Amino acid sequence: MKNTNSVHHRKDRLGVALCGALAIGLLTAIPNLAEASDAKILHEFTLPPFSLEYFGYSAEELAAAQANGAVTNRPAIGSGLQQLNGNHYISVTDRGPTFDRSAPAGSKAFPLPQFNPMIVIFQTTNDQIVPSDYLPLLNDLNQPVTGLPNGPLDDAPGYLTVTAPISEAFLPNEDGLDIEDIHTLPGGGFILVEEYGPSVVIVNATGNVLKRYTPGTKTWPLANYSVSDTLPTVLKERRANRGLESIALSPDGRTAYAVMQSPLGSTAAGSPFRDSLLVRILRMDISDPLNLQVTGEFVHFLRPPTEYPAGNFARDLKVSAADWVSEDRILILERTDKLGAGGTNLGGAKLVLVDLTLATDVTGLPSAGLPLVLENVNTDLASLGITPATSLVVLDVNQELPTITDFKLEGLSIQNDNQVSMSNDNDFGIGDSPGRSSKVWEIRLNQSLR
Repeated sequence: MKNTNSVHHRKDRLGVALCGALAIGLLTAIPNLAEASDAKILHEFTLPPFSLEYFGYSAEELAAAQANGAVTNRPAIGSGLQQLNGNHYISVTDRGPTFDRSAPAGSKAFPLPQFNPMIVIFQTTNDQIVPSDYLPLLNDLNQPVTGLPNGPLDDAPGYLTVTAPISEAFLPNEDGLDIEDIHTLPGGGFILVEEYGPSVVIVNATGNVLKRYTPGTKTWPLANYSVSDTLPTVLKERRANRGLESIALSPDGRTAYAVMQSPLGSTAAGSPFRDSLLVRILRMDISDPLNLQVTGEFVHFLRPPTEYPAGNFARDLKVSAADWVSEDRILILERTDKLGAGGTNLGGAKLVLVDLTLATDVTGLPSAGLPLVLENVNTDLASLGITPATSLVVLDVNQELPTITDFKLEGLSIQNDNQVSMSNDNDFGIGDSPGRSSKVWEIRLNQSLR
């Protein structure tokens, strides 16, 4: 087990470091580039091999994880990203190291099952990512929430190894979170989103989960923190491992947009949802983070798979990050990390400017609830009086930045009207691309976002 005193000491230090970084940010003017030229990578930063011992795991725990197939010196810290100021960033890990299993279908191996999702603060300097501290996520008992699945009805069970017998599945953990994006709140603390629920999560400055907002009827009675099932019930129809991955927050901290990673509904052969490109966007009033109110629900169409490398289908596309541009306008990171035959990289990524100004708020419409109607590819939205969001591609990574070949891009932060930062999820150095490192790219766009 991790040393509790050490964890609390690190939490105190992270609070000091974070407050200092934010204070510097208040004094630092962000430049606004009047004109842009060709899209360009301004800088690429890499996290060198970095032991998970820094995150509070003992040498014995890591040795056991290695025996189960984990890599313990390639932490994945880029599932979400926010620039605090200058070269200071805050990010999140996801649920921890995992492998795909062949059976049961969709199940995962968790070689370090005690891994605890956490918030990471770091700097970028001299081509490197330099973590300065971390904040573990804790329940009301000050225990780690872990990244284990919540229940078998939502996610296939987890196992220690890819060959563990079916009888050795981990018990579900209703506290478990698969965190995918983050933003600081003006009054202190953080708003996060995660995949399992899918959920919106409010965390205080010490890492304790204060409230988890889930779809209707998903109350998680055994969770050791407050759960409110106030999100639209229809979100329960999220695809396996495709929940919420993006949160965009207004500068005043009162309004947030959360975007579903993928369309709702089954991708089984013959399903009317299999080839859907429609994703749902929630608008929320979070002026009181512990009394979140959904104030709007909109639909947006992903780019057609023909705009990605050949071999991709609608079901391969996903939204992995978002950031606020202006009222009713957000920037989203859309991508596919599909591998073809023989491990051929069919990945691609785009930054897409989404405008909700004229989009229909579908809140309360019968067609927006259950059973699924909007995601059905045979549905004519116009006949229902529904106008989707409009969109514009402002960066095609494949075409404009071909040196970026890691398409598991999951973090996005706007630096100014012409510049963004993106980060990857390196899957803790395992998965489809063994040995990958966490990276951050600072990128100049070829056009202004405003």
